[in-house]
Amino acid sequence: MTIHKHKDNPWLTRPHISGLISLPSRGVSLVASCSGPPVARRRRHPTDDDDKDDPIVIFFTGAGGPLQCLSAFVRAFFFDRAGYDRSSLRDNDNGPLLAEDGALDLACLLDTLDISPPYVLVGHSFGGICLREFLNVIVASNEGAEPECTPSPTSTDPILEKNDNGNGKRLEENRTMTRRKSNPLKDVIAGIVLVDTATELMLSLYPRVPAAELVAVAADVDWERVTHLREQSGMTDREWDDAIAAAVRTRHKVAGMEDTHLSAWRLAQKRQLELQTYKGGILSVVRCNSAVDYQRMYDEGVKIGGGTDEERARARMFIDKWRTFAHEVSKAQLDLVEDEDTKRYAYLDGFGHDGLLRKREMVGDPVRWVLSEWHKRRPRTLEG
Repeated sequence: MTIHKHKDNPWLTRPHISGLISLPSRGVSLVASCSGPPVARRRRHPTDDDDKDDPIVIFFTGAGGPLQCLSAFVRAFFFDRAGYDRSSLRDNDNGPLLAEDGALDLACLLDTLDISPPYVLVGHSFGGICLREFLNVIVASNEGAEPECTPSPTSTDPILEKNDNGNGKRLEENRTMTRRKSNPLKDVIAGIVLVDTATELMLSLYPRVPAAELVAVAADVDWERVTHLREQSGMTDREWDDAIAAAVRTRHKVAGMEDTHLSAWRLAQKRQLELQTYKGGILSVVRCNSAVDYQRMYDEGVKIGGGTDEERARARMFIDKWRTFAHEVSKAQLDLVEDEDTKRYAYLDGFGHDGLLRKREMVGDPVRWVLSEWHKRRPRTLEG
């Protein structure tokens, strides 16, 4: 199968499409899905030969909670990075799973599916580190360093694609990749939304999040029951069961392999915040109140006798330290951009880290704001 651009590309037009996509040059196969309105194309001016699509949202996380919220008003692309759920681990590679590699995988995946810019990047939790490494890939690409994503001319890569009815069919593919021409970063990345994301400073301050001692104190706490997460998520029984099964599969495959701290250190060395890598861009940062989660974990654990005295003391120290630095750690991300008029910061103290599952508009609202700001910047459009 040859994937064509725009109206002939089902990844840009079908109400829903998903598949396990083989990336031979990366030694991995990734699960991807795309939903929402078909991508619209417009001519900026009658003489403009370089038409740009409307932005596609790319979501950096393993959770599928925001899918319905986003795809109701924008084309949204989801993927599971290597080792997550049904995505494969890298061939013949026993090294750690790093965000740098995941960013290169994503660049290859987008090329393979011919999903071109502009993109709105949305990250949650550790997905923020992965998102910002993808930003580095785009910068390097604009400087002429293209990620390798060219299947052998003689090979065919089977793809398992699901149609709108969920029926699977085998499709054969034989592609020749073409390089995109360089564009200013703000033209490739229409905007960025960071929702309670991990940062390089956070993972430098804490050897583990949450602290191992807090996990020990709360080991027997039924978090779902105590916090009513299942009911508040709005998931159906099948969706909930699928999410639990995916989490179990992921833990089994990547246990001990994903090195979040090394990934964060590698990102820190690139000095994105100091250099304002996304200068001129549009950025929304949302911080949730994770300390309320940690305090509740501690309190509920103590109620049922969890943890030793030393573990409890160290857990309290972790919670106090988190409360002290959370604002600075999160707000530092605003330095990705320079212009105060194109960045926004929100603190949602009524929601913890899993707030994205409890209030799906938590991601929908900032994405709408980013799209609104992006459209304000575009030249006068003419349909055509």
